Amino acid sequence: MCGDFLKNIFTEKGPKMDDQSTVLTVVVTLVGALSSAKAWEYWQAIGDRKAKAKKDDEAETHLYRDDLRLEVTRLRDELREVYKKREIEVRKLQEEISQLREDLATMRTRVEFLEKENQDLKASKEQ
Repeated sequence: MCGDFLKNIFTEKGPKMDDQSTVLTVVVTLVGALSSAKAWEYWQAIGDRKAKAKKDDEAETHLYRDDLRLEVTRLRDELREVYKKREIEVRKLQEEISQLREDLATMRTRVEFLEKENQDLKASKEQ
C-alpha cells in the first residue's frame, strides 16, 4: 500500500489532489514530530531550570531553618549553663546564710552572757 502511494506520487502523471493533501499531511506531521522533539527538549529544560530554582530556594530555606535550629540549640545550652551557675550561687548563698545564722545565734548568746555578767558586776560593785 505504501509502495503504491509512493509510486503514484512520483509517476509522470503527477500527484492527484488527494495525494497532495496526504503529502501535505505527512510533511506537516514530520515537521510537527521534529519540532515536538525540540519543543519537548525546550519544555524539559524549562522544567529542569524551575526545579533547580525551587531546589535552590528550598535549600536556602532549609539553610535558614538549620541556622535557626543551631541558634536555638546554642541558646538552650547557654541557658542551661546560666541555670547551673545560678544553682551553684544559690547553694553558696544558702550556706552563707546558714553560717551567718549560726554566727548570729552565737553572738546573741555571748551578748546575753555578757549582759548578765555586766549586771552581776554592777550589782556586786553596788554592794
